[in-house]
Amino acid sequence: MKPESLHAMVIDHHSGELSPEVVDLLEAYLSTNPAAREEAARIAEVLRLTGEAVARHPECVRVFSHAEIKPVRELRRKWAQPLWLKAAAVIAFSALTAAGGFYIGSARPEASVIANAAPVTPRKDSPWARYRMALDPLSSGMQVVRVDIAEKEVRP
Repeated sequence: MKPESLHAMVIDHHSGELSPEVVDLLEAYLSTNPAAREEAARIAEVLRLTGEAVARHPECVRVFSHAEIKPVRELRRKWAQPLWLKAAAVIAFSALTAAGGFYIGSARPEASVIANAAPVTPRKDSPWARYRMALDPLSSGMQVVRVDIAEKEVRP
């Protein structure tokens, strides 16, 4: 058992929040593990001292009444944003990103010039077949064409 789990189990046992089956399992574990038993005794002593300090100095502890504690639903509702506001933020972000990309892309014409001016490397004879994508003249789709055959073959 991890030390964090042991701490939580001992605190829950002290608070009376464990079921009887879990209490039996915890006691069986503590009886077989001396290090865990010592740690549990230390935690129980800390809880006892804390209880005594609270009893002696109640002015140091703020106790909440049930009327002061707000349910989690009310807190979530207070801080939750409406769905339309989230959708508007996503649309605005998308529009700004698209406009920025278009502006940056249109402001750099040298990128397309560099791509068109790239030197074409001469093809070397190779024992391996080479392929490329080409428009199919018989249909409106694409087809994979072997490069050395495509150059020799003449289509009507």
